[in-house]
Amino acid sequence: MREFKIKRYDRERIQKRKQGMRAAAFTVLLGVAALTAGWFAYPPVYQFVTTWEPPSLQPSVPDSPGVSEPEPPSSQPEEPEEEPVGAGIFPARTAYLPPEVMMDDQRLEEELHALQAQGIDGVVFDLKDALGVVQYQSALEQVSYNRAQGENAWSLPQRLNLIRRAGLTPVGRLYAFRDRTSTARMYESAVKYMNSTVNWIDDSQENGGKPWLNPNNQEAQDYILSLVQEAAQNGVGTILLDGVQFPDGVALNLATYGNTGSLDRSAVLAGFLAKARTVGEAEGSHVAVTVNLLSATGLSANRYGEDVGQLLSAAGSGVVEVMPEQFGNGVTSETLTLSSPALDPYKTVSQGLAAAAKALETPAEGEDEEEEEEEERERTLRVPLAAMVQAYTSTTLSQSANKPYGLQEVRDQVRAAEEAGIGAVLYMNPLGDYSALEEQP
Repeated sequence: MREFKIKRYDRERIQKRKQGMRAAAFTVLLGVAALTAGWFAYPPVYQFVTTWEPPSLQPSVPDSPGVSEPEPPSSQPEEPEEEPVGAGIFPARTAYLPPEVMMDDQRLEEELHALQAQGIDGVVFDLKDALGVVQYQSALEQVSYNRAQGENAWSLPQRLNLIRRAGLTPVGRLYAFRDRTSTARMYESAVKYMNSTVNWIDDSQENGGKPWLNPNNQEAQDYILSLVQEAAQNGVGTILLDGVQFPDGVALNLATYGNTGSLDRSAVLAGFLAKARTVGEAEGSHVAVTVNLLSATGLSANRYGEDVGQLLSAAGSGVVEVMPEQFGNGVTSETLTLSSPALDPYKTVSQGLAAAAKALETPAEGEDEEEEEEEERERTLRVPLAAMVQAYTSTTLSQSANKPYGLQEVRDQVRAAEEAGIGAVLYMNPLGDYSALEEQP
């Protein structure tokens, strides 16, 4: 006979067991429901999975009529907005600082701070000045040989850092063939007196006459190009070449330049500028050239030859000196008549640029004169130009033809340049004092 075990029932344990059984049953029911839903959903799910493509491969169709899809880009390129002439490589407002400022650390920092507070965008400084002195510390053997290194030469990279830290753009000015220093050592590269071995000078010795490097001499060109390259390698983003010209002065008929071949003066200078531009661009720098408004109006055309526009085209950009002082006490010619030019700066700059308009125009690539005449198109400035304005009172004019130059006189020049289509300004004060440009309370 089988024994029976006596079981002791505990109410709490029974209750827990019942709860566990209910949970298990609920889980089973959920599983059955999921399987059922999956069974009915399987066909559409399978179709979606097997036919789905990435959104980038399918055109998007808007769900709502109130939302429109963006139109596809046009196959026709948009017309580029016309860039104002002068807005290219030049800062909108640039001020010149002389060597006396550049060589003094403390004064330079003070001047940079003051210019920045005045809303100036850039600084022009001399790399090689009008005497031929190289102001920065150059590593070129030719500079040392020419004894052209300045006594108080400064570090170019360090000065560039100071200028940029002040929020300003540096522009290095480099005089080319106007150079009396190097001619003493580069004797064969100088302009000669009547095909002799004697250096020609632009005035009598009593009046401080100076020799010039010969623009037609290859050695002279190579020297300038080496300075352009060095400046560019040191980080000067824009190099402004000044003195790219044949000499001016007295006894010009006695100056000789060797064999120029079939090239006229404009072609010689344009050829040099094309080389300088290539050298600068190879190092990531822009090269510009300074042209004189007096010459552009035909009143002193000898220095540039017949075609100033050819020079601007070769360089790709330029600065036009529009300072009233350069017209002296007055000028009279077929294209321009000015009496006491400094007394009315707006009129002087406005009429001067109007008279020089044709000379400052540069043809577009592929255009020739015949095509331009046939189309009768309005000639325009096609390279970035800046205007160098007079921000100082002249000390060379007669008292009756002169007046103090302050903020209003500078503004008048700027307004005339802007109306002529020039979009950048270079303020020139040989002393580097631009306090006159400050608004008075």
